[in-house]
Amino acid sequence: MALVASALDIQGAVSASDDMHSLAAWSSLAHARLALELEAELGRQLTGEEVAGITSVSAVAKLLG
Repeated sequence: MALVASALDIQGAVSASDDMHSLAAWSSLAHARLALELEAELGRQLTGEEVAGITSVSAVAKLLG
């Protein structure tokens, strides 16, 4: 998922099974960047619950539908 790789500044691909524990680049700052990029992609603000739920690549995919 290119959006996750971009937000986390990862060169190359990430897989659907990757999560915040398996990706060293997934810091609190990267999490905030990811939330902002998701908001831009969706054209709306995320709820606090949605931001807290962004813990994996599959969770990002679910938000994007």
